[in-house]
Amino acid sequence: MKFLLENWRKLLEGEVIDFPHQPKISEADLQFIIMVENSTQRRLETAYGNTSEVPIEKFEQLDEIMNDLEELLKK
Repeated sequence: MKFLLENWRKLLEGEVIDFPHQPKISEADLQFIIMVENSTQRRLETAYGNTSEVPIEKFEQLDEIMNDLEELLKK
């Protein structure tokens, strides 16, 4: 509550309010994640014959892994 009131005071007085910054991922790391995801999708397609045969759970797992990898590489 104190934080909220302090920021409200700053806003009214025209002071700069510091917002927390979001960690960013570099372009190189983002390209790496995309490459890993594409390669993994191709391997799943090869293993199952085609995309439509891959169980949805596999794509959900891949999505979780990619999100974790992105979080890991954020600075």
